[in-house]
Amino acid sequence: MPFPDLIQPLLEQRSLTSEEATALMGWLLDGEATEAQIGGAITALRIKGVNSSELASFAEALRSRAISLDLGDDVIDTCGTGGGIASFNISTAAAFVAAGAGARIAKHGNRSVTSKCGSADVLEALGAPISADLKKSRDIFEQAGIVFLFAPAHHPGMKHVGKARKELGFRSVFNQLGPLANPARARRQMIGVYSSELVEPMAEALAKLGAERALVVHGEDGLDEISPCVGTKAAFVMHGEVRTRRLTPGDFGNQGISAEALAPGESPAENAAILREAISDVHSDRSRAVLPSASAAIWLAGLADDFVQARDIALSVIKSGLATAKLATYVEASK
Repeated sequence: MPFPDLIQPLLEQRSLTSEEATALMGWLLDGEATEAQIGGAITALRIKGVNSSELASFAEALRSRAISLDLGDDVIDTCGTGGGIASFNISTAAAFVAAGAGARIAKHGNRSVTSKCGSADVLEALGAPISADLKKSRDIFEQAGIVFLFAPAHHPGMKHVGKARKELGFRSVFNQLGPLANPARARRQMIGVYSSELVEPMAEALAKLGAERALVVHGEDGLDEISPCVGTKAAFVMHGEVRTRRLTPGDFGNQGISAEALAPGESPAENAAILREAISDVHSDRSRAVLPSASAAIWLAGLADDFVQARDIALSVIKSGLATAKLATYVEASK
């Protein structure tokens, strides 16, 4: 399908068919489009907006080109679109707490884009080299029950749109697609988004993509996580159905904490120290900040019947040192 034919519907503010969306993403990811065409497509999509059907088709196109890694049907992912208010690496800390509880984690992520320290940056600061080797990733997962899947290593087609994205400088559909294209094809996910307007479309896209159990969240304070401070807009995906509700810290047996507890460090080393505190000191506000996300991940993994039970498990994992031990196992396996 010629590129101009794919751009025209966007210029007319019309939704793309599944075939058109798949073809357009193919142009962008396969290196067939010029820089001008890439920039034009990204801009046109941003102006028109992207619906859940288009998101699902775009994500399938990205997934089909991914260097995938089969880690089983029970893996879960905790990730975000980025672009929310600045915070320390809450989803990464939550992943280690959930893994300490027995959840099998395939965390898909990247280096910092909008924050001071992305998940890859903080893991390296913790002493875990980021591997792009599939065998090494599988070995890490088998030893630790948790693995970090570095997005650029699994989505080579994304390099074709990188220059235009950077030069344009605004959030685009690709910020939404990353969390929808986990290389391990995780069917259980928690995704944080940078805008409340993205919660339902992302959840509906996950349902169309076959998610078994998922949660899409946006904090009322702007956090692309479950906020430990205020309410959170959440969409639950269960076997193809989507329902939306407002979560509060009380749903996790908590009282809201100060927003100061979310503040990131100034460097990867500082953020690594914050993460260690968050998964080891239950009396710390850093730890309380992680509890809602960790509890949700434990619930998504099927290890608890509800969020309060999941919170009790998360607290036990932190108190007993299991989360810290899981991090140590992961770091050692990564070397």
